[in-house]
Amino acid sequence: MIERELTFDVTSYSADAIQRAAYRLSDRLSVDLTAEESSFRCVLHISTEDTAVSEAILSDFRNEVLDQVLRERIRAETEGVRNVILALAFSNTGLITEDE
Repeated sequence: MIERELTFDVTSYSADAIQRAAYRLSDRLSVDLTAEESSFRCVLHISTEDTAVSEAILSDFRNEVLDQVLRERIRAETEGVRNVILALAFSNTGLITEDE
């Protein structure tokens, strides 16, 4: 098992995004996440002894963290539209009558 350490700036990355990325790659690595003053420190435990493979997994993790950050941003930007669509969809179901 290979251990590597990464840090992510708290102004650009969230703990949630890092945790989601770790879960997504949990078949290949595990992560100890520590919040520090201005960064998140991640100790990655990569389940291989091959340095080239571990570097590829590390790269995949960085890309997945970025992907999760962008997904968070899209969720936040589209929240209003999603809520309107859901409200409209459920308003036509007949589940609630005007008497209630």
